[in-house]
Amino acid sequence: NIKLRFGQYVIGDQVPTGCGEQTNRASVEIADALSPTSVNKINQYDPLKIWITIDIPEAIAEGKYTSKVYVKTGGTTQQTFNIDVLVVNRTLPKVADWKFHLDLWQFPFQLMKWNNVQPGSTRIEPFSDTYFKQLEPFYKLLADAGQKSITAYIKDGAFLKGETMIKWTKNTDNTWSYNYDNFDKYVETLMSWGINKQINCFSLAGWEANYIGYFDAATGNSANLNIEIGSTAYKTIWSDFLDNFKAHLKAKAWFNKTVLYLDEIRQESLGAVINTIKENDPNWKIGLAGSHISNSNENALYEYSTILGTATNTSFGADRIVTFYTSCTQLIPNNYVTPQNDPSEMTWMAWYASNNGLNGYLRWAYDYWTLSDPMNITDGGNTAGDFSLIYRSGNTYPNQALSSIRLELLREGIQDFEKINILNNGGAATPLAQHLKSFHSGSGFNASKLVNTGQSLIKKASVSP
Repeated sequence: NIKLRFGQYVIGDQVPTGCGEQTNRASVEIADALSPTSVNKINQYDPLKIWITIDIPEAIAEGKYTSKVYVKTGGTTQQTFNIDVLVVNRTLPKVADWKFHLDLWQFPFQLMKWNNVQPGSTRIEPFSDTYFKQLEPFYKLLADAGQKSITAYIKDGAFLKGETMIKWTKNTDNTWSYNYDNFDKYVETLMSWGINKQINCFSLAGWEANYIGYFDAATGNSANLNIEIGSTAYKTIWSDFLDNFKAHLKAKAWFNKTVLYLDEIRQESLGAVINTIKENDPNWKIGLAGSHISNSNENALYEYSTILGTATNTSFGADRIVTFYTSCTQLIPNNYVTPQNDPSEMTWMAWYASNNGLNGYLRWAYDYWTLSDPMNITDGGNTAGDFSLIYRSGNTYPNQALSSIRLELLREGIQDFEKINILNNGGAATPLAQHLKSFHSGSGFNASKLVNTGQSLIKKASVSP
């Protein structure tokens, strides 16, 4: 039940900056990737970093357990680390039953794309058996962190000109048809891996907002629609799609799990998109990552994720989801890899959600790798770490999924969130409840101290009679 992993150096940034401001980079090596490959050689300038994970069996008796880790040279013990674990008579729910709503947006074509551009590698086709075998360890790792939502693509250009999972065809009689084979296979597979609460479908207003790619049966070629949000043409094509999509989802018993998701859409367009969806069927669920929208638009949402520090205008009931996210605009706290960012900022996220009555945390991106070096995360002009929370061992299949210190500490915070829910029966005057108030939007710079104190209070509350 004890697993050792070893800190692997990655290329990060010297300082965190705002969106697109990493133009003259001063890179630095920081241990963040966690490799299971044993380390058997070190020197005084490169100390060994050991990450110890202990999985407590659910049925184990309460009490104090001890273990040791030995560091040896030539069979001679040089150093001993003592591990003491106090098991109390309380049990966390299984990961699938955690209440925390974690939504790390997935980019499931990046692994395949990096494999396919390597000279001499065997090409992987999207949605093939090999495609899913390559993806499996990465998304099972995500499921084990408590991920609730599948990121699905329902049109071309939903994300950074990403590929659609649903093939649109304009028939010779000018009607439309939609092929869901890849969408179904993707959703069913991720559900089998444990990500099964929600299907987030991107998007009626993607990054390429007015663009819809399709196959033109009359010409036998790919083509593009360019239609303005809110126009008659926009409403016509999307109403046709939504009618068809709804029937398919209901046949699969997925309609109630499906959320039509929007990302930071402009306020002037948001109302038009919502109207198009609700005119089709008021039972469609709509999600938004964004802030500062009107009350009427907010009331139409099923899920609303606001940027850190922005309060919602209304109080969502238990039948809806409200989370928060950090973007490239926040320097601290965030999931950046710099000497100035502490990985405990990721644990802080869940404590902040708990204090503010939020269901969870959202962030792009889990695995949007844009560089060929798997250990270089200085993607784009944003601060290192903005594009991903995990690592790949290489570019060609088979790849090994490498967790990160940042993801592990986010998961630890989610466990704290669940523990707080279990212990939340002592009233507002308990030390834990009082300390929870320290997790406000301006306290992330002090994450390490706040989290350590909070976890100590959880321990005390857990052993109290």
